[in-house]
Amino acid sequence: MASAPRPDGTDELRVFAQLLKDRKAAVAAAVVLSLLSAAATLVLPLQVRDLVMALSEDERPVGPLLTMAGLAVGAGLASAGSSYLLARAGEGLVSEARFRIASHILTLPLRRVRREGAGNLVARANSDSTQLRSVVDVGVAQLPSSLFLAIGTLIAMGLLDGVLLLVVLATFTVAGLGIFLCVRSIRSGVERQQNAVGTMSQNMTAAVLSLPTVKAFLAERQVADTLGHSIEDARSAAVSVARVTALVGPTMQLGQQLSIVAVMVTSGARLASGDLHIGEFAAFIVYLLQLVAPLTLLVSGVARMQSGLAARARLNSVLTIAPEHPGGLSPVEPSPTASAVEFESVTYRDGGRTIIHEATFAAPRRGLTAIVGPSGAGKTTLLGLTERFLLPESGRIAVCGLPVEQWPLHQLRGAISYVDQSFTLVEGTVRQNLLLGRDDDTGALPDAELWRALEALALREAVEALPDGLDTELGRAEDLSGGQRQRLAAARVLLRDSAIVLFDEPTSQLDSENEERLRTLMRTLAEERAVLVIAHRISTVQDADLIVVVDEGRTVDQGTHEELLTRSALYQELVHGQSLRGGGVRRPAGGEPVPAGAVVR
Repeated sequence: MASAPRPDGTDELRVFAQLLKDRKAAVAAAVVLSLLSAAATLVLPLQVRDLVMALSEDERPVGPLLTMAGLAVGAGLASAGSSYLLARAGEGLVSEARFRIASHILTLPLRRVRREGAGNLVARANSDSTQLRSVVDVGVAQLPSSLFLAIGTLIAMGLLDGVLLLVVLATFTVAGLGIFLCVRSIRSGVERQQNAVGTMSQNMTAAVLSLPTVKAFLAERQVADTLGHSIEDARSAAVSVARVTALVGPTMQLGQQLSIVAVMVTSGARLASGDLHIGEFAAFIVYLLQLVAPLTLLVSGVARMQSGLAARARLNSVLTIAPEHPGGLSPVEPSPTASAVEFESVTYRDGGRTIIHEATFAAPRRGLTAIVGPSGAGKTTLLGLTERFLLPESGRIAVCGLPVEQWPLHQLRGAISYVDQSFTLVEGTVRQNLLLGRDDDTGALPDAELWRALEALALREAVEALPDGLDTELGRAEDLSGGQRQRLAAARVLLRDSAIVLFDEPTSQLDSENEERLRTLMRTLAEERAVLVIAHRISTVQDADLIVVVDEGRTVDQGTHEELLTRSALYQELVHGQSLRGGGVRRPAGGEPVPAGAVVR
């Protein structure tokens, strides 16, 4: 039986707390190295002052030159070390965030996943998590070291000449107001950009998944035009952010240029009066030129932080979605004699539409139960309710005598094998698909059992012909045919010790030979298990121990093939291939004999 999933819950992602987890020493070292680099940069202009003073007094400037070279090299090495440590820690955080959100997405209710869109969720796990690096790079090192360097520079400038410092602050204040307005609009723009990227990813994912149909209908241009709209929306949002961001640098340069002009004018008078010495003036100019770098990093850092914070908000909007209810807290003991699946007055609504209306039936513990009905009657929904992919609005659903709410979700799904309409295979090898859901607790199966399962569905030769046999990656350069993939998905059932097996239209795309193999498999399984099958062919239906007729979400009749032929006009219509919604006349009870190959629609 599959082990219980262990979701992270609905806690929000806390970037710095997650970053520091198991990385305190590396992050602390990165911060210290960053501050040391800033301190070395801060001391450098003072050496310029000493160099100028030494030259003006005809002294040898070897000492200041060597000190300046040592400070420059030390600052560079410290900065490089800090960047590496932060990059390693940041990539670890991104990896953990991706795994956490991917794991959480897998625990979400199916309805919510479909509402969010697969492409949009993939974009959050991929591009949004990457944006978290900006929070780490900026928040841990860039902002603290830039702030330290900016404040230290201003203090040093004040010690050199307080009047010139006031001139600098006055001119930079003008630029600061403009930058403040820019930064305010960046975050909202980034959120629009990331939402547009998510929509674009969703549309592209849908287009790629439907590519065979697109090609068959020569719709490449039409679909490309539709994609073009979402791509244009993403481009427009990105340009909007770039437009505002582009103003930050020039605004800062304007503040620097105004400061230089004002300082030159003011310092000329102060040099002439003797209130300012040439060495102090040189050091002040170097500090002024140096001040722009930390201020620019501060401003650009705050702008980059908006991207990271917007990404964190989008990630948290998924992480705070409640996962599927885990069901009962304690393992249950299924009744060996109760019905395998029992519906009692079950109603299910979706978006205001009633999909299932007071459905009632009981599938025996052993044997084949067929569910038939016209297209859109709600047959697949009944299977989804059984698996608790969907939750009913009212009524009672029991599995092996116990309400599904009492079952722990992992135990319930471990007791049921499910083969969906698409015979879905996961990305991976033949072996991985056969062993899907088996982990260290349940253990791997010997190859002999895998080959027996494949042989039961006439797949052994096809898999042996693949380059790596059981270990061949499917879906890429090497693959099975559509019918073979269907049979591979069905073969998984033979390898699971589940009491109930659900088949959703299993013979819809099989030829007569492979259809017969699958019917043989279902009959074999039905000897020891409960098999529920949504059927559309009379060859499957007529062997069923129980047939449930569904129409417009209601279970309108149930019985054996012979019983329904004598009393159910709808069943007769389905057997004879009439279209319920096409205005066909219902055949009276006791109608014509049923053709062996008729299709139940």
